[in-house]
Amino acid sequence: MSEKINDLLEPAIDKKVEITYDSLPGSSFEDVNLGGATFNNVSLKKADFNDVNMDGTKFNDISMKGSEFTDMYMVNSKFLGVNLSSSKFGCSIMNNVEFKNPDLKNSLFLHCDLSNVEINECIIDGLKINGIDIQKLIERYEEEKS
Repeated sequence: MSEKINDLLEPAIDKKVEITYDSLPGSSFEDVNLGGATFNNVSLKKADFNDVNMDGTKFNDISMKGSEFTDMYMVNSKFLGVNLSSSKFGCSIMNNVEFKNPDLKNSLFLHCDLSNVEINECIIDGLKINGIDIQKLIERYEEEKS
């Protein structure tokens, strides 16, 4: 690398910026490395994130009401204690996903590939697949099996 270019880039390598009690609405950040940054009590309301790498990022005590997630790669992600009420998932790949203790009442699954899906130890009162009451179907199966 030429000495001139190295002189321009080197000061930015260890540069740390601390912004406290400041307001930066309408700001734009492009080609910025914020890896390892910490955000506490920050408003990003109506912010746009495009072409952003958030691998290994942790979100805690976050409000994302009305947010839109499009073209996202979230492999091996965990959603723990997340309220997804009235959320919609469309054109999503969710292979090898585990739902543990979710409340999926009144949900609608439409045009889904549920191949090899396993449902265990779940409350299925009122669960219908293509209009068929699954609880009644299982009860009938258990009666015939006995």
